[in-house]
Amino acid sequence: MRTLIILTITLITFGCSNKGKSKTSNNDSLQKTPIETVKTKIDALNENVKYFGFINKFYFSNENEVYVELYFNKDDINENEYKKIESLADSLIYQDDENSRHRFPASLSQNYFDLRGLSKLKIYSDSNEFVAHAEFLRVEYLTQNISSIFIAVYKTDNKIKAANYYAISNTGVALEQPKYAIVKDSFLTKNILTKLKVNRRLAELKNDDTHLRFSEQKTILSIINSDRSVYIVLTTKSEFKVLYKSSSDENLFDLKIIPLANAKFPCLLFRNVEPDTDIMWDNLLYYDGTKYINSNRQRIE
Repeated sequence: MRTLIILTITLITFGCSNKGKSKTSNNDSLQKTPIETVKTKIDALNENVKYFGFINKFYFSNENEVYVELYFNKDDINENEYKKIESLADSLIYQDDENSRHRFPASLSQNYFDLRGLSKLKIYSDSNEFVAHAEFLRVEYLTQNISSIFIAVYKTDNKIKAANYYAISNTGVALEQPKYAIVKDSFLTKNILTKLKVNRRLAELKNDDTHLRFSEQKTILSIINSDRSVYIVLTTKSEFKVLYKSSSDENLFDLKIIPLANAKFPCLLFRNVEPDTDIMWDNLLYYDGTKYINSNRQRIE
């Protein structure tokens, strides 16, 4: 499923990063209007599903708050439906010249947004070190200079200093020490793309060639970009196998490698970009025993 981060003003599909408009204007300070947290019970928040997602900070706020982007309950939202949902956002929490935050009523949140497993999150760094606990506060509508999105906002017990963290539902998910070394090897990437008979990107992205080297049986798991696709390739002494190829035009822009306990290969949290555009979305992939597959809405049940 695609959670669009930057998009045109047309239909909104599969994701929840959407174009909208703010309401009243105000000054550049954080508003201290008392905003209630969730008093209406939202059952979906506590469902026993495992959510994995990128954590985002409000760059204009120093509060212990972070957020994740939300999916709609419906896979397809047309423009009229989107405007109706947008109009339900009410209390102004913050406004400056480029951003605003509006509370979305707690009593309506579960009707429109997929909130499964989002009650409490654990936040981790790129190196899979635990950073903070995060507790759900509310759903908000965040308008921004380029795009606008519906978000789940969290209060953290520690200040989040970096902007490159990820989060997992607090549902008994266990991480383990990685059994691999992460290496960048453009020569290996070139050899793999040659074997695949596909072209490399002309303009490199930071995750164009990421390889996980396992000590056991000299196994290498490669996550690489071609010109218009993402590949996950397994290489051993006796095997060269494609475990994943993106089904649409996309390149990998950001990557979190998540070593789940008792899993043969780690989960992979992708932030993808459509080549030659600014359209971005997130995907969670996991190994099912034979190949990597996309999870449904960044969740594993």
